[in-house]
Amino acid sequence: MAGKGHYEQSAAHKAPIITVGNITPKALRSWEMGCKQYFLHRSIDSAEQVQKITWNLQDPRIQDWYLNNYDRIDKLTFSAFMEEVRSCWLPSDWAAITRQKMLASTQGNKAFSEWAIDVQTQNTILRGTTSHLTDASLKYHLEAHIHPNLACEYRATEYSTEDVLRKWIEKVRLLDEKRQRDVAKHKEAVDVAIRAVARPAPWTSTSSSKTQSSKGGGDAVKSSTTNKFLCLPALTMDERKILQDNEGCFKCRCPFQKHTSRDCPYNFPDPKTYKPLTADDIAAK
Repeated sequence: MAGKGHYEQSAAHKAPIITVGNITPKALRSWEMGCKQYFLHRSIDSAEQVQKITWNLQDPRIQDWYLNNYDRIDKLTFSAFMEEVRSCWLPSDWAAITRQKMLASTQGNKAFSEWAIDVQTQNTILRGTTSHLTDASLKYHLEAHIHPNLACEYRATEYSTEDVLRKWIEKVRLLDEKRQRDVAKHKEAVDVAIRAVARPAPWTSTSSSKTQSSKGGGDAVKSSTTNKFLCLPALTMDERKILQDNEGCFKCRCPFQKHTSRDCPYNFPDPKTYKPLTADDIAAK
């Protein structure tokens, strides 16, 4: 089974090629644009353009087709030649497949800019066919298939009145990047909250709680369920000064920390076992 032919062009002033294999719509479109650049840089007369580049379609089946028809093919304009190549060497439904793929696409979890480039690239392949979308139709397609959350923010703007496609895409790109930053911040806040629930504060007296849990087994469980809710006492002025002087956190009430109460990854101390912080505690550390 033949593989796919690939478009190659080392420089704009050199004729592009498509390597041996089945031609794809995308490769043929790139080859067409490369040929036009080559004609421009070499100042090749329109009457000679076709015969200058036909051998650069390197698949032997295409070259044999050319040899059987070169008297007629060499007289074609480049545009007419490209129409005939598409008719002979692309699947008969290539335009329908490309159009359906393009119109079925949605932004999903992609960045808007990345998705918009994909859609525009597919649309360029359809240039010259009835399936090619105008800028207005392309804008309507993108607008109707953006991420649902982005669509909510988009409707609160006046961006829909922008008629220049390039400017419209740039505005929506900035709006989508703001949405993605908000999502990232929310995710980070959730992660911090989860870590805080999972991790106890390091500056807590665990010996007393371990002792209590080891005594009496079921009695300890029973007593814990019957205890009334205890509130953590507020920091005293002395405790605040000790924490300030020793890089402490006002939430977990631990000295020598590299975080503040705003981004503290720990829980508040257990009111049942909490003991006010003193200068002796700092000295012991």
